Amino acid sequence: MIHRNISAVPGFILVSVPTRLLFALLPALLGGSLAAAVVPELSLEELTRQSQVIVHGRVLRSWSEWDAKRQNIWTHHEIEVLDPLSGSVQKTVVASEPGGTVDGLTMRISSEVAYAQGEEMVLFLYRTPIGYLRATGYAQGKYTIRGARIRSNSGSVELAIPTGRTRNGTSLRGLDGVDLGAFKLRVRSVLQSQRESAAK
Repeated sequence: MIHRNISAVPGFILVSVPTRLLFALLPALLGGSLAAAVVPELSLEELTRQSQVIVHGRVLRSWSEWDAKRQNIWTHHEIEVLDPLSGSVQKTVVASEPGGTVDGLTMRISSEVAYAQGEEMVLFLYRTPIGYLRATGYAQGKYTIRGARIRSNSGSVELAIPTGRTRNGTSLRGLDGVDLGAFKLRVRSVLQSQRESAAK
């Protein structure tokens, strides 16, 4: 049986079938309802401004559990902080995304941001209303590191410039594949400019 969950996180699907059958059944059961979401396209300046924490890190472990009100399942990822770029962080930070499997129930959202143990990345995180840190702008806030270069994860979302807004700032699309060191320097430069503007 499939139930639409109309709680705090839009896009959730609650599935009460054995987890091992889930991926075989989802395409037929959902009829494409997990297609890529359309989200506002962010510039690098907007991404940094909207993020409370920015880190270069590595995934140590992941686990799923209900939120405090037992309304939605979230999957949490403990990230070892290799280089804190912005925000107050310790040696690790937890990035959370809605969805996951608990007690035989699986919840999925469209355009979920995936993490893998051992994966190295630069993460832009914002604080959700329930206190979790989540990738800013969906997958726009996660850059996987391959070799010495960053790779965008935003292919899972359809990006669109909101009506009435002109494109401003540095395009994230143009940063895909750049050198990690150069990318972090660019992020720090943007953060410094924003701090100086705020101090005026």
